Amino acid sequence: MSLLIRNAIIADSAGPHRADILCREGRIIAIGRDIQAAGAQILDADGLTAGPGFIDIHVHGGGGSSFFTDDPGDVRAYAAWAPARGVTSFLVSTAAPSHAALAARLAALLPGFETPPGTAEPLGYHLEGPWLSPARRGAFPADYLRPPSIAEVEALHEAAAGRICQVTIAPELPGALPLIHTISRLGAVPALGHTDATIPECRRGIEAGIRHVTHLFNAMRPFHHREGGPIVAALQDPALTCELIFDGAHVEPDVLRLAYRLLGPHRTVIVTDNLHLAGLDAGQARFAGETITVRGARAQKDDGTIVGSVEPFDIQFRNAIDILGLDLPTAFRLAATNPARVAGVETRKGQLEPGFDADIVLLDADHHVAVTICRGEIAYRRG
Repeated sequence: MSLLIRNAIIADSAGPHRADILCREGRIIAIGRDIQAAGAQILDADGLTAGPGFIDIHVHGGGGSSFFTDDPGDVRAYAAWAPARGVTSFLVSTAAPSHAALAARLAALLPGFETPPGTAEPLGYHLEGPWLSPARRGAFPADYLRPPSIAEVEALHEAAAGRICQVTIAPELPGALPLIHTISRLGAVPALGHTDATIPECRRGIEAGIRHVTHLFNAMRPFHHREGGPIVAALQDPALTCELIFDGAHVEPDVLRLAYRLLGPHRTVIVTDNLHLAGLDAGQARFAGETITVRGARAQKDDGTIVGSVEPFDIQFRNAIDILGLDLPTAFRLAATNPARVAGVETRKGQLEPGFDADIVLLDADHHVAVTICRGEIAYRRG
């Protein structure tokens, strides 16, 4: 079955213009005026703006489904829930309290990656640890942390059937540099995060292969004028992409504006850091054996430590537009094109172009999600 989207407003660098979009067999076949396709399902997009579907490369769940379980049904349930928030693909961000538990989790969740068209696509895993700084572990319990081990990452790579796409690591840890080399060799992106590193230690990690930064500002040594730490190292290096959380709680808006002034539109990546509580009204839940409470946009432990965000992607997308003063083409770059590059799928996702996957979000005039299309099938239609 083909899908023909009629009369959408295309948001790109050439300026907004109206066009039809023809999708067939999960791909965009053509974009132009007055496209004819006999027998195609017609979707009238008059008044709606089309862009590439959102890609969340740092998310732990949402809509009640968590990636901190061994149930592949949670991955499938999240994939069905996420299109209502404009998300068409994502990385499964997870962790576990031991090597055996993490290896088992990666293997157990793999069947959940087989999601049908009409749901968001899991692109692979993001391991947030276990090679994190004890001083900057954030909400992760101490027993989730382990010293860098090449043998361990190779075993996890095998358990995950080669589906690890991103690994967060603190480069100052003993043995971290050869581990960063190994992560790159295995085809994943080493990401600077949960780190107490100095600028020289960060630069050694970057030389070893770090190419990305996990939630810039959060769970890392703060900026100081005599030692800028990972924040200054990340902002200064033009080769690094950086995640920013736009929920209004993780990073103050003026700080987001300052970071974006240095990062620009090609290095900034919107992520949610969502927990399973995202999109729910639940006030409390459990994480790693502790009670977490929702306070506004964030979930936190009793001591105030932030565990994650509960603001879904579409809200953070609109926040980014408002806080940074973005036009829509730039906002889509931050939400789709840049994360596609980090996840290694930039040749098939993250752009509204013929030949790319038919992952499309249609927004109304207020930038709210009206329709989401996943691999050529309507996954969500408001109302």
